[in-house]
Amino acid sequence: MKLVHTKLARSIWLFDLRDLNPKGEDLLGDLVSWVKDTYNFAVAPDPDNPVPNPPTPTSPIPQTAPVQAPGGLVFQRGNFQTQGEFFVSITALTLYDDGIVVDTTSSTDDADRFAGHLLRSAVEAFKVAFEPAVIRRKLYLSELVVRSEMSLESLHPALATFATRLPSSVAGGQTLPFGVGAVSFWSEPNDAGQHRVFSVERQLGRAFSENRFYSQAPLQTHVHFGLLQELESLVLAR
Repeated sequence: MKLVHTKLARSIWLFDLRDLNPKGEDLLGDLVSWVKDTYNFAVAPDPDNPVPNPPTPTSPIPQTAPVQAPGGLVFQRGNFQTQGEFFVSITALTLYDDGIVVDTTSSTDDADRFAGHLLRSAVEAFKVAFEPAVIRRKLYLSELVVRSEMSLESLHPALATFATRLPSSVAGGQTLPFGVGAVSFWSEPNDAGQHRVFSVERQLGRAFSENRFYSQAPLQTHVHFGLLQELESLVLAR
């Protein structure tokens, strides 16, 4: 299996943002300007009127990893120096009342490094009261595009047989072969009625012969890729 690219690596740190400012100082405008300048964000809230963005259908909060705030302060297209001269792109940073969400196209490890650097640096710049113990929980979402020789039809012979029975009308009248397009694993719903989903599917718009797959999982990037490798080994062994 080969990693083609990381479509999304998201790290969510849940904590009460008010805990960073126990004295209730008016820091928000200065904080917005500092975040924008420190991490070179091309898009940032107005520091003179830092109003949270309303939630939209493209909100950075998935059902697999919710943050309970209705809207957040969104920064887009920044960067962060991880080591040496190596910079990673920070696709988006969103500040909510109950945590922060960091999106990259690198890895969740880099997203975590950025989140930690952001909070530690804010301590120095604004004397905020951050300590690691305030973090209640960390959640992740990983979306990967990989190349693999595995055939999902080999999971069970009935799947390949059924694919041959699908009529041309399903393909809009064209003579197009069918194959198994996706497999997903769902957890039982949690107390909020939400499922944790691990899915693998053929990449949309790509010929089967390209052997490209899209996968998403509520996991750290390296754990996600390791499980995909394990799935590949099991499928190829059949």
